[in-house]
Amino acid sequence: MSHNGSMACRDQVLVALLLACFTSKTAPLSLPVTENCLQVSEIEEFHLQGEAVVLSCPKAERVVLKNRLLHTPGYTQHFAGAAMRPLDTNGRVRDRGRRLWFLPAQTSDTGNYTCVFRNRTFCIAGIISLQVYERKGPHLDMISYPNFVFPGHTGLVVCPNLKEYNRTGNLQWFKESTPIELSVNGTRYHQQEANVLAIQDINPQDKGFYTCELWILFDQTRFKITRTIKLVVAAPEEETTTLQTSPAVIPTRPPHPPEIVYPAHGDVFIAIIDSTLEIPCRVSTGDQPANSTEVTWLVNGLNIEESVLRGRAFLGERVISRSERTLIELKIIILELHEEDSSAEIKCVARSPGGRRDVVAQVRVEDPFVWLTVGCIGAAAFLTTVSLFLYLLLKPERKDYVLARQSSVL
Repeated sequence: MSHNGSMACRDQVLVALLLACFTSKTAPLSLPVTENCLQVSEIEEFHLQGEAVVLSCPKAERVVLKNRLLHTPGYTQHFAGAAMRPLDTNGRVRDRGRRLWFLPAQTSDTGNYTCVFRNRTFCIAGIISLQVYERKGPHLDMISYPNFVFPGHTGLVVCPNLKEYNRTGNLQWFKESTPIELSVNGTRYHQQEANVLAIQDINPQDKGFYTCELWILFDQTRFKITRTIKLVVAAPEEETTTLQTSPAVIPTRPPHPPEIVYPAHGDVFIAIIDSTLEIPCRVSTGDQPANSTEVTWLVNGLNIEESVLRGRAFLGERVISRSERTLIELKIIILELHEEDSSAEIKCVARSPGGRRDVVAQVRVEDPFVWLTVGCIGAAAFLTTVSLFLYLLLKPERKDYVLARQSSVL
């Protein structure tokens, strides 16, 4: 290898390490890259045809705002279709201020969309998957937001994701297509806040699909939007009774309680401020069927919508898998971590007729600059080692001309 070749190799190593150091606080290097853009997957969107839909990229946008890229030289932002294809945004689909509006959405809008944030030296793209369903059809499970409540308590049903809209009038609530009559006194249903339905003394009959409906205004035109919430009422804990047996009677074997396979009690999940965190809870149902085993997450003993994570977290889809045993997985998804979340007790709760099991997980929220410093120190140490190795490997050997000349004289 020539001396110039070794210098080029060393420069490439230096550039790679510096990029690793100075981009570590914005996005992991393991992210996929397309057309020189880091890619992050945003939350999937499920909506009904005929309603106003707005798409945004909170994960990618958080990186842009955190690094103050909005006013840097050459900054641009736009939405694109799948594989970065341009979009026609002059008619029903409109690109407005880091938001993509469908006025209204159609089933043909189903697909992947990309929001691209770019300046002269950096590019990040958020990938959104949009699914638009026809209004008639068994789609409630797909478009609904799960909400777990416990019997005997006041349950809160929140109409989510409304902050982007210019609302007109009040919300209308429905249960299974039947309007709910709200009252400040005398009934179990009342409106606690502008977008919160409170149900007093929850019982198993309250389970089902709840829909909030409202009208919004966009460029002086009214559009309808709805949100569907699936309310799941956890089964009450059964009292343990002592079985009286006789020699002629075989006692019934009591059912086994569920087992929380993951996470382990006391597990700590480390993340940086303003990042997104997903924690799965995996539960083995034992000898009980999946439909009789309830799994949920509590924050400081409260449902998510009643806790400090309200508006920043939600429960993912309940996933059931069967092999040698039946497993239920339910994720808690925290969209934006705050420093005070380190003191929150996040608990996975699983219960069935066999009993109840709890596992407490801890979130440790750390400053990204700590990781940046550690990464830079590690990069510098690695660079020094590589440079020394290249120097020793490519160092030219001295030729002993003096000894050769002396030998010729002899």
